[in-house]
Amino acid sequence: MKTCLILILACLTGVASAQTVATLSQGHQAASAALATRRAAEIDRLRQPYLAALATADQAATQSGNAEMLRAIEQERQAVKAGKLRLEFPEALPRKLSPTRRALLTGEQRAQLEFDKQQQTIDAAYLQQLGTFQLRATRDPALAEQIAREKSRVLSGIRGPITDLPTGLPGTRWRLFAGDGYQSLVFGKDGKVNGNWKYEVIDRDKVSVIWDKSSSMTLTLAKDGSSLSAGDKIWALERE
Repeated sequence: MKTCLILILACLTGVASAQTVATLSQGHQAASAALATRRAAEIDRLRQPYLAALATADQAATQSGNAEMLRAIEQERQAVKAGKLRLEFPEALPRKLSPTRRALLTGEQRAQLEFDKQQQTIDAAYLQQLGTFQLRATRDPALAEQIAREKSRVLSGIRGPITDLPTGLPGTRWRLFAGDGYQSLVFGKDGKVNGNWKYEVIDRDKVSVIWDKSSSMTLTLAKDGSSLSAGDKIWALERE
């Protein structure tokens, strides 16, 4: 209601200020964050039956001393929690887990599609608001640039825990999920990774880890806002 009132007043007076757009941006981000919270709660609910089934399988594998199965179960459990469950069924897992696993994959896909539609509705309404101000910003380069940045933020499609690396990356820890590499990457607020190497955020969704003057690695933030990848290497965000 507040953002709608601000938009109406701005349109009536013919004035579109940077503060007005900033307030609308906060409203869009708040609505997106609330939707993300509901999304996370629903996904967590859908995961519980399979996590319970994995716990039962873990107990059975422990009692039988099946180390290979225990490793597979733990990898599967971490994949579920990180939202990185693969489509193919791991051979080392008990086949009786397959129906519950398949139900989780199907349920998550349906839920993600539904929440994506809701996010698209939120984005469309905000872009329409920006479009109104854009027509009035032709003589205000600073305001036009601000609107362009907002459009870029929305159109990037990045959702989840981190949507913008320049502000969201410092102070986070990432665990290796796939491929060979460092088991964890800790991006300090001092601009260093694991306390040793320098890192530079080069875009909203890209960060460069600099090993030395001639060697570096560029990581890309996934659309889910919770994983970084470089080639076949993937690190998942560790949440507190």
